[in-house]
Amino acid sequence: MDRPAVEDSRPPAAVLKFVNPVVMAVLRSGMHRLASKNLMLLTVTGRKSGRSYTMPVTRHEQADGSLVVSSAGGWRHNLRDGTDVRVVLEGRERTAHVAVEHDPVRAAEVFVGLLERAGNKAVGVKVNVPHAPTLDEIKPVLGHRVIAYLTLAQQ
Repeated sequence: MDRPAVEDSRPPAAVLKFVNPVVMAVLRSGMHRLASKNLMLLTVTGRKSGRSYTMPVTRHEQADGSLVVSSAGGWRHNLRDGTDVRVVLEGRERTAHVAVEHDPVRAAEVFVGLLERAGNKAVGVKVNVPHAPTLDEIKPVLGHRVIAYLTLAQQ
């Protein structure tokens, strides 16, 4: 059976259930520098429940100072255009405004850039081709993901 060129490769839920609380504790502590270069805490509000959910996510900084988040987790549905979220970034809590990328071509371009800069594991995918994936090879995996831009509020 042929595998897709690019497929999700997130850690199993059981691993995340153990690792996420440890990472969250580190990111909230004075030892945050151990993980802050690549990770941040993201708090979203459930669109149906109204509850707050906090999880560690890989952060991808853009030249304009905004952050890009790519997620395939179920919580991704709570990243909605025009909403605000909270982040813990380099040990400090901040507010950020969300803009979701709806254009599938642009989302694939952004994702290719994340893949090139951060690598497969950092974006939670496995690349099954011996070359850099094309936009057309990336698009199927984005059907179960969100690409969202976070613009940090002024302090």
